[in-house]
Amino acid sequence: MNDEKTFKSLNDRIAFITRDVASLAQNKDRSFADDILYRSMDSHLSDLRSEQLAIESKHPLQDFMELRLKGVLVDFGSIPLEILSIISGNLAAFVQKAVHRIGSGKDSKRVPLDVKNALNLRLADLAPGSTRLGVTFSTGSCELVETVSSQAVKEIFSLLEASDEETFMMKIAEIGSQSTVNLKNIVDECEKNSLNFDLTWVGPFSDGTKQVSIDSNDIHLLTRRLAMTKISKLPDEVISGELAVLSMYGKLEIASDHGKIKASYPIDMLRDIQNRYKVGERITLTASVSEVHNERINSSRRNYMIKKIS
Repeated sequence: MNDEKTFKSLNDRIAFITRDVASLAQNKDRSFADDILYRSMDSHLSDLRSEQLAIESKHPLQDFMELRLKGVLVDFGSIPLEILSIISGNLAAFVQKAVHRIGSGKDSKRVPLDVKNALNLRLADLAPGSTRLGVTFSTGSCELVETVSSQAVKEIFSLLEASDEETFMMKIAEIGSQSTVNLKNIVDECEKNSLNFDLTWVGPFSDGTKQVSIDSNDIHLLTRRLAMTKISKLPDEVISGELAVLSMYGKLEIASDHGKIKASYPIDMLRDIQNRYKVGERITLTASVSEVHNERINSSRRNYMIKKIS
């Protein structure tokens, strides 16, 4: 029996047993025999749901990310719960905030529920062998078109792989200061407990298996870079000029009287821009402006995120 047929059968069995478990749960005066039956069915339901999750994880449109922690504290295949809680919570927020930033243009502490639900981050595996934290999520249901979520995850990997300060600053600006806070929390926890990690991602838009390894030197480098990188909010600016470049992946370029300005825009704004303007036409936009400053190399760059089309 193939996975699709098995999955349909599982759904039917889960639905059937869920109804029986719910019915027994509502009966507060159930007998000893009924109570044994209830506990047995509830345990079986949990097993079926685990089997369902395993099949979902193999779906070709399902993404899988694994954070493999390495170090004395975790090399026996277990991890202190406090460390697990800090790292897993910040990993989820790190990805969610980056997706929200690229999708909406907002650098927010809180991520809307619909963004979280669409991403659907779930713990899928906690395996031994240095501790491996496996997470499933969804970058979208379309096989042909890049999505906001896949772009965000790619930016995260590019940030971790950045070989120079300028690239690091650029990627910080892309994913936003709020998601960077969660990255800092992960790195601080790793440094405090002498942990290293590997991060891998495989999914419909990952171009195979994408992996980055962060050793102790990289942890120290990330700590220094994050400590020396400051992001400040500047007043909004109105940008006018020729629409020189419009990418479907949230990037555009304006040829203004003062030179070319590269900006990002919320991907959900693409259709509106395309309906109103063509490349080569004059356009006026309002952009939020942030400045990323690296104290280590005494360099700054401005990041423009389009808020409104005039």
